[in-house]
Amino acid sequence: MTSPVASVIVVTYNSGNDIEACLRSVLAQELPGFEVIVVDNRSVDDTVQVVKAGFPSVTVIENEGNWGVARGWNVGIRVSHGKYVVLLNPDTVTCERWLVELVRVMEEDESVGACQSRVLLHDKPDTINTEGNEINYLGFTWCRNYGEKADGRVDVHEVPAFSGCSTIVRRDLLAEVGLADEDFFMYLEDTDLSLRVRRRGYRVVCNPASVVYHRYRFERGKKKLHYLERNRLMLLLKHYDVTGLVKIVPVFLVMEVGLVFLSLFQGWFKDKLLSYLWVARRLRAIWAKRGTIGHKKGDQKGLFAIMSPTITFEEIQNPLLSKVVNPVLAAYYRLVLS
Repeated sequence: MTSPVASVIVVTYNSGNDIEACLRSVLAQELPGFEVIVVDNRSVDDTVQVVKAGFPSVTVIENEGNWGVARGWNVGIRVSHGKYVVLLNPDTVTCERWLVELVRVMEEDESVGACQSRVLLHDKPDTINTEGNEINYLGFTWCRNYGEKADGRVDVHEVPAFSGCSTIVRRDLLAEVGLADEDFFMYLEDTDLSLRVRRRGYRVVCNPASVVYHRYRFERGKKKLHYLERNRLMLLLKHYDVTGLVKIVPVFLVMEVGLVFLSLFQGWFKDKLLSYLWVARRLRAIWAKRGTIGHKKGDQKGLFAIMSPTITFEEIQNPLLSKVVNPVLAAYYRLVLS
């Protein structure tokens, strides 16, 4: 039997309100020879029933619990057969040439390790949700070009990292760099995988001709903040060599003090402390992951070069960030890291 060109993997968790529209748009794609796999993280709604009843051609895997996004991806990848792996959020609707355009980039340019779609807001279809992930050198990540009006740009262009909302990755490359790091559970697992792809010498790009609409919901819940903070620290420990870690220490400590006070003011102090505790307990295991990345001399300068000196995500802008924090971050980047 001929292997499919692409394997589309959708990880669901209580996605009953979204999954039908998502799968209908995916199965309407023009590309011949692709498979669709839904990996469900023990939903308590009707997600699984909707998929099984309405989409018999879709493979459904039911996990025994909520195993998170990263492990969900890995479960799907391990049973898939496509030359390319496509990661797609369940709360998306894909456009007609979405998959064709992703595959085209991979077929035409072997230097590309991963390519993401232009993701537009479902409720504001002329507005960009993300065209990749921006990464600040202290590990903060956010949606690239968020809130900007979508223009007619169609050229494939490089981005610091991809968003797991809609991205295609080479299967043989995953064999080299490894699958998603399941310790991330959710949030920043895509940024971590992007950096590992880059460190193997491959490019990470966005193709604006591949379009999806995303029912994006920006939230600041305590649980999300806990995962973001612990995963940010793990990201730094994994990807900076010792020299890089030493270089960021002064500004890192200042930022952490500020974040602790912010967490006290906003009511997520306990979650911030738990993020430190989680990393501390797993420090040896996290440090061991560095050996799988392969830190090379001169690597660090290239890593700093793709990172943003400031934090520009529109949803969190405020006078303190724009007038105090960002100028300090930018000055430190210019004087020490660039």
